[in-house]
Amino acid sequence: MRQRKKVARYLVIIFIIFLFLAAFVWAIFNLLDFSSPARALDFGVTFSHKYAAEDLNLDWRAVYLAMLDDLGVKNIRLVSPWDWVEKEKDNYDFSDLDWMLSEADKRGVSVVLSIGRRTPRWPECHDPDWLSSLSSLEQDQKLLALIERSVTHFKKYQSLKMWQVENEPFLAFFGECPKPNPELIAKEVKLVKLMDNRPVMVTDTGELSDWQTAGSLADVLGVTMYKTVWNKFTGIWRYPWPPAYYYFKAQRVKQKNLNISQVIVSELQAEPWNINGENVTHFKISQQYELFGLSDFRRNLKYVKKAGFPSAYLWGVEWWYWLKYEKNEPQFWDTARQIWQKD
Repeated sequence: MRQRKKVARYLVIIFIIFLFLAAFVWAIFNLLDFSSPARALDFGVTFSHKYAAEDLNLDWRAVYLAMLDDLGVKNIRLVSPWDWVEKEKDNYDFSDLDWMLSEADKRGVSVVLSIGRRTPRWPECHDPDWLSSLSSLEQDQKLLALIERSVTHFKKYQSLKMWQVENEPFLAFFGECPKPNPELIAKEVKLVKLMDNRPVMVTDTGELSDWQTAGSLADVLGVTMYKTVWNKFTGIWRYPWPPAYYYFKAQRVKQKNLNISQVIVSELQAEPWNINGENVTHFKISQQYELFGLSDFRRNLKYVKKAGFPSAYLWGVEWWYWLKYEKNEPQFWDTARQIWQKD
């Protein structure tokens, strides 16, 4: 009995020492700063005109112009949702994106255009209604036709600097999408590269993947960075990873995939993570700020710099606009303006 107590005491001591060592290592890694004093991090935004119109009930053109002329954003990731550009089978309507790219051309703005079946914003796969009546093979053929038609149409714009093919296409458990098809995704990427010489970005979840599969296809690898999320098991959850977690993963994926010229943050969280996929406008402002407040925003801006990325696209510009112009809550919009207008 005495021997058992002695062994138990030693185990407790070892466990406590392990916890202290783990905390010490985490603290050291959290303090590491991989930012380059010689080169500022380039911030941009992701903008979905579909999300602005359908979810936030905004005049998306007004949001877009305010983003360009009030905020002064110079790098934008635009979204081409399939259900908006091909509402009717074989009838393509690119007029909304034509207008946005033309306005970007006028101002010397750099654009990444996300094309494919799975593009940013819930439900991830923005399928037109007619698609479900086709077989799986026919759906794939129509997707490749969409890719070909999109590249042919949009490659004339000077502001378009990079294509994004699909969005986190290997993230199987998130979104209302069919099971990932690596062979099809590779065909999409190859098709874009055959048709245009601009780089192709492929994206992946920053927290829940090793980035290797997406990295094998990418000229530029884009990864997400979400620090404060919500799930039904834990409620609000804050990822504990230090900036070094992202930095060393980026170095590793570049070493294993020499085709990658850059690893960037394609989505840097700057809005609340929705509860149960609910529209954010269904919650009180105080609840939204509890999920993601101004201090979280500022913390993320510092965090991404320490991780050493060359550029990051902020996620939430439509929400900032909604807060300011619909709810008279300008704090996020005004804080974001300081990113691009420093004088």
